[in-house]
Amino acid sequence: MTNEPTAPTLDNLHEQQAPFALWIDGVGGYLVCLSHRVTLGQALTENPVDIALIADVSRHHATIQRDPEGYFLEAVRKVHMNGKKIDKALLRSTDRITLGNSCQLQFWQPVPVSTSARLDIVSGHRFAEPVQAAILMADTLVIGPSTQSHIHVPDMTQPLILFRTKSGLAARWPGEMQIAGKTVRDRGPLEPGTTLATDQISLALEKIR
Repeated sequence: MTNEPTAPTLDNLHEQQAPFALWIDGVGGYLVCLSHRVTLGQALTENPVDIALIADVSRHHATIQRDPEGYFLEAVRKVHMNGKKIDKALLRSTDRITLGNSCQLQFWQPVPVSTSARLDIVSGHRFAEPVQAAILMADTLVIGPSTQSHIHVPDMTQPLILFRTKSGLAARWPGEMQIAGKTVRDRGPLEPGTTLATDQISLALEKIR
């Protein structure tokens, strides 16, 4: 008798889509959002949003939705894009988003072959988590020496790729990796709470909520 794979439960699906923190030694921290729809707003414990901001913005100020056409920014409260007030707009790389009167973020899609994107705060405000940027992860997240990487690490000589699988996340590296203390070659599974190290980079994934 064979064991049939069980379908993922709603709780498992939610957990697989929950944001997590990615900490890279010597580089910094990044908030990685896996859902195709993310909410942005003020950092409040009683009303958490996917991307929480320490800024004068509303509890739920805007939403970014990824679909086959790209990323759409939808205003819930006052939002400007490149200086123009919008209700809904398609985002392009380098677009500047202003939430409320002063909280500004810049949207980037630095990797031509990836639909993942990055949000940087450019107004002096902060994310609720002690991170440098938020990554809107589609299929892949590229960490590497090229400026066309989601996370630029100039000391590396080749990229480390995080990618989605049917069961979660995995990493790809041309050589040996230590994942959760075990040696794997070329690729291996990842989950929040896991550490990964190569001869060029070490990082940890942390569940944040």
